[in-house]
Amino acid sequence: VSTSKAASGSAIATSGSAIANSGSSIDAKPGKKKHKKKKKKAARKQPKKTVYLTFDDGPGSKVTPKLLKVLKKNNVKATFFIVGSQAKGQKKLLKRIAKDGHTLAIHTYTHDYKKIYSSKKAYLADFHKTEKLIKDYTGVQPKYFRFPGGGNNHYMSTRLRNSILKELHKEGYKEMDWNCGTSDAAAKYYSASQLIKYGETSHWGSDPIVLLQHDANSKYHTPDVTAALIRYYKKKGYKFSGLNNYTGPEMCFKRK
Repeated sequence: VSTSKAASGSAIATSGSAIANSGSSIDAKPGKKKHKKKKKKAARKQPKKTVYLTFDDGPGSKVTPKLLKVLKKNNVKATFFIVGSQAKGQKKLLKRIAKDGHTLAIHTYTHDYKKIYSSKKAYLADFHKTEKLIKDYTGVQPKYFRFPGGGNNHYMSTRLRNSILKELHKEGYKEMDWNCGTSDAAAKYYSASQLIKYGETSHWGSDPIVLLQHDANSKYHTPDVTAALIRYYKKKGYKFSGLNNYTGPEMCFKRK
């Protein structure tokens, strides 16, 4: 994912696929015996002060193991949006991510914008290739995915986007963009201190924070930047979690 492909500060939309709470009470009709109102089931509240660290484009054979050490040392769970072509042949590493309690999610197989966004059929074929790889390697059925470039990238039309979302919603998936990032995928090179600063100050919208970083091998700053961001947000009173514990609505960038 490139943060330059998705407008930073984009408003986040709630998908129409969100399911309304069932169990609402119905008033008895006049003149008829009143029944006791059914109590609404208490929905599990989404903790506001939570940071969902998310890593795209990996796993990187050199970067991801170092990142996992940082996460384990700090007792932090995160989410890895897997690119299948990067994960192929790295069964041990993928199993380690799952064993450590992190969330595995899908970021397509090729990450080839022209290929995957050429049609709905092309996107889904690429998508399901990574789904199969994750399940074969780890036994985990993913529940989340992220469009390469974000949900408002200019490589796919609104019609194509909505068609893909409709199909993947049927399969039980939620698309998750982000509302904070380190800009580590920008064309310009940033130092570790600059990436940390962006990670501390780029959050827009309301909590919780879904923070985008990358763990491909070219993103060698990611482990140290992540350690610094964990310290920063813990001091601010935030907790950390993987998206498997997320109970809020889908977060997909609005189309302009």
